[in-house]
Amino acid sequence: MPIRCFFEVNEISKSEFHEIDYRLMRHVFDIQNELGRLYTESIYQKELLYRCEYDGMRVLTEGEVLVTHGSFRKSFFIDALVGGGVVYELKAVESLDGQHESQLLNYLFLTRLQHGKLVNFSSPSVQHRFVTTGIGSAKRASFSINDIAWNEGDSVAGSLREIVYTLVNDWGIFLDINLYRQAIFHFLSGEAQLLSMVDITVDNRIIGSHKMHLLDQKTGLHISSVHRSTEAYRKQLIAMLGHTRLEKMQWINFCHDVIHLITLKK
Repeated sequence: MPIRCFFEVNEISKSEFHEIDYRLMRHVFDIQNELGRLYTESIYQKELLYRCEYDGMRVLTEGEVLVTHGSFRKSFFIDALVGGGVVYELKAVESLDGQHESQLLNYLFLTRLQHGKLVNFSSPSVQHRFVTTGIGSAKRASFSINDIAWNEGDSVAGSLREIVYTLVNDWGIFLDINLYRQAIFHFLSGEAQLLSMVDITVDNRIIGSHKMHLLDQKTGLHISSVHRSTEAYRKQLIAMLGHTRLEKMQWINFCHDVIHLITLKK
């Protein structure tokens, strides 16, 4: 199985979700009131687990989800799965942001669950945010690849397209872009082999160097998940390309249910 949960999950209704959340959040507020907000995540997680279990709630912590594709393997560990159907991510940070929400969405897609919540113990008062999704397995398996602007003039470009296609065909779409990126790098001999320092020039003057992924000495590789202002982002990549010795850049952009494969040239 390409995505395997080492624990049981079950879909729950919206009312069951709110019932679970009401009970759990009472313990969350009590914990911050008693302990304060200056500890690490592990302290809050351990205490919340103890109080929830004492309250008769079913809680699994550090549940492993293994994602595989060929020789690629990566494990994710969920902070807390409550009642078998609600994923909680517990944070001890200054403030919640979009990256935390993306992380939780990724866990929901991996577990095929709909309901989750972010909880931050380190804000002045407990910060919490519902995260839900109506994107199910069928929608995650429905995608298209737009490669009309992709130049397969060499074997690397052809194999790169095949890597992308087999990945999304195996895993589906909407997962964390870093997961796709790591897998693509893995099948291209590893990120360490792809990274190089590239000189940045202005009027033939070298003003510094920038770390970039290279397929060869003349071809860059850029993998992104840009959903808005993609044309403006394309222009930024072309501008970057124009200040390097590279001749072209292979751009892979995961945009909702469409994966764009684009060859950018100077």
